[in-house]
Amino acid sequence: MRGVRAHRAALAICSTLAPIAFLVIARVDIDEANLESFKGRGVIIASNHRSLLDFFVGAVAFRRWGMYPRTFVRGDFFDRPLLGRALRLVGAIPAGHGRSAVVALKRAHQILHDGGVITIAPEGRIVPLSQRPSGLGELERGVGIMSARYATPILLAAIKNTDQAWPLGRRTPMLHLPWNRPTITVATRLLDVQVGMTSTEITAKVAQGLSSLLGITPDS
Repeated sequence: MRGVRAHRAALAICSTLAPIAFLVIARVDIDEANLESFKGRGVIIASNHRSLLDFFVGAVAFRRWGMYPRTFVRGDFFDRPLLGRALRLVGAIPAGHGRSAVVALKRAHQILHDGGVITIAPEGRIVPLSQRPSGLGELERGVGIMSARYATPILLAAIKNTDQAWPLGRRTPMLHLPWNRPTITVATRLLDVQVGMTSTEITAKVAQGLSSLLGITPDS
């Protein structure tokens, strides 16, 4: 219980400070997400990944949606002293391969079983523009595996333009005058997963849904 309170407090602080920073970084326009009908069932939030800024946009969105999710983050980030401590405070889950992936998956299943919220970037990393010619990187199967076990619904969250505000390779975000900021958008859609769907089917639907929200057509 103590860990839950600390996790919520850390997320609340982050979501309070982030809008102040965005005053000189970017405007943020976030769709609503009504999940009342799924309360107590557990929810997975799946988003594309373009920038280190995605986490802070997510923090603002989570507060607006009234959620306190546990976020999958690259496992090696937890080895960095300050960053690792911050990630643990916000309740992040180390993602990895082999045994560490199995441990993370078991933890995620328990959170979802208990009615909690998991957020994940199914591409698995920040995907450079050159490596997503169709607009979306190839998705890993983790999101489908997590959802298939309990037919957990998935909130698709397509994020646009965070890579304009904080491009890959920069150590800090680009600063702008308040009236000259780029606009970051988060478009949402609920994917209601049916019992019996396979992880492969679910992952494919996540890819199709995110592509649609991003405005990507099969011929683009």
